Amino acid sequence: MTSREDWIGRTGLEWSRHSEAMEGMLGPAGQAGLDALAPQAGENILDLGCGAGASTAALAAAVGDAGNVFGVDVSPDLILAARSRLSNLPQADLIEADATTHAFQPAGYDAVFSRFGSMFFEDPAAAFANVRGALKAGARAVMVAWREPAQNQWATVPMSFVAEGLADPRSAPGPSPFSWADPDEFKQQLTAGGFESVSATHYDFMAAVSLGEDPDPVRRAIALMMRIGPLAARLRGAPEEAKREAEAFLTARLARRVHQGVVRLPASAWIVSAEA
Repeated sequence: MTSREDWIGRTGLEWSRHSEAMEGMLGPAGQAGLDALAPQAGENILDLGCGAGASTAALAAAVGDAGNVFGVDVSPDLILAARSRLSNLPQADLIEADATTHAFQPAGYDAVFSRFGSMFFEDPAAAFANVRGALKAGARAVMVAWREPAQNQWATVPMSFVAEGLADPRSAPGPSPFSWADPDEFKQQLTAGGFESVSATHYDFMAAVSLGEDPDPVRRAIALMMRIGPLAARLRGAPEEAKREAEAFLTARLARRVHQGVVRLPASAWIVSAEA
C-alpha cells in the first residue's frame, strides 16, 4: 500500500531525491503514453500526479507558448523538484493538491494525462468524477499504469526476497503500484467517474534499474531497489542482517541482467485511453 500520507511524506521525498534514476523505469512507458495522447500546440492539458515534472515538461514542450499544462501532485517535495525543472517553461503551472478535491477550472482542459499516478487514488471514482468536470466535452484521457507483477521483474525480483518477520506489502489494503493491473479495475473506475470509450493496450520494455555512481551496475541496481519500491518498504526498520541478506540475494540474481552497463529488467504497462 502507498497512501496519500506516504506521498506527502517519505515516499515523495525519496522520489524527489532520485527522480532522474526513476526515469529509467518510468520514462519509456511514459513516452508511449504521450505518443498515445498526441498533445497539440495550443492545448490546455492536465497532468495528474505530475511527480518531479518530467511528463509536465514533455507536455509543455508539445503545447508550446500558446498552450498550458497544469501539473498536480500531493507531494510537496515532488512539486518543489518539478518547479525547479520547469522554471524556464512559463506555459507550465504546478500546484500541490489532491486531484480528488481540488477545485479545477470547469471545462477548462482539452486533455488529461497521468504517468503512473492514477493507481494511487484512494477513491478513484470520486477523483475521476472531479477531473471529468475539469475537461471539455470529448476531451482525451491517457493514463499509464503498471500491469500485473508477473510482467514486471523490477518488482518481482526484489519481492522474491523473503526474510522472517518482514511483511509482504502486497497483502496490505489500499492503493499500490499494481492497483490497475486488472483492466476491469480501471475500466470500472473511469466509467464510474464519467469517462467513456475506455480501452487499453500494453507496452512492454526493458526497465533500466540504476542509482548512483558506483562503477558496478549490479550495486547501482541494488541501491535503487533498497531505496525505492516494494523491497525498500519491506526493509524499512529491518535489522542490518536482513539488509545484508537482501543485498546478497539480489547480487546473485542480477549478475546476469547487465546489458550495456546497466541492469535491465522486463517491464510492462497499460496505456489506458478514454474520452470525457
